[in-house]
Amino acid sequence: MFKRLLSSFRSNGAIRDTDRDWTIIGETEPYFGVLTADRFKRANLDEDGRAEFFRSGEGDIGHFIDRIRTLFGPFEPRSALDFGCGVGRLTVPLAALTGAATGVDISPGMLAEARKHDHPGLTFRDTIPEGQFDWVVSAIVLQHIPPERGYDILEQLLDRVAPGGGATIQIMFGRTAYHEKSVGARLVIDDAAVRPAIGRVLPKKLQQGMMIMHDYDLSQVIGLFYRSGMKTLTLDHIDHGGIVGATIYARK
Repeated sequence: MFKRLLSSFRSNGAIRDTDRDWTIIGETEPYFGVLTADRFKRANLDEDGRAEFFRSGEGDIGHFIDRIRTLFGPFEPRSALDFGCGVGRLTVPLAALTGAATGVDISPGMLAEARKHDHPGLTFRDTIPEGQFDWVVSAIVLQHIPPERGYDILEQLLDRVAPGGGATIQIMFGRTAYHEKSVGARLVIDDAAVRPAIGRVLPKKLQQGMMIMHDYDLSQVIGLFYRSGMKTLTLDHIDHGGIVGATIYARK
């Protein structure tokens, strides 16, 4: 079992602890760390903002399951795994839908917020559990994990999908030219070409507690789905401010 879900990686020869980044974010800005809009910062967050935050999770889960049903037919999951659950934005509606949802996150601060939810089907933990689930979901999460570690995590998540179950996984795989020198960029896509990014070396003095974005090799990601027995995939385009990727839908 991989206890440290967000591994360290090198910045100009030094080891950067990305677990520490997310510990800091969870302690300081647990909601803004999930959805980076100013209204979700601690100083601005009120009850209306909190309700809007969790309604966005309900909307996402509603969209995800409608999409799976459209693509693959009837789907009535009775258990779910939410990797990178944060404060439970997706885990809570997953529990309401399935009756039993497990959220996994590395950030103690975010897990403390998540555990404030009162639902008998909710479980929160800091490691990926054993066993299998009808639906495995990970949204706006893997992009913050160095892919050298993230591929191992993705393989674990796909192994947790039960026979007949589904997976909804978001992966970022490139940047527009404006983001060419962004930390973690592997691929630049613009009107002129698709080409490798200049480099992926982190600046020497990158402040701790920052959200770092990483691109994945899509062929390697698809290979992991293939190995797990999910060979029919649908990729829906997503764009986070010029950092581009896909929501991947699959059934086992």
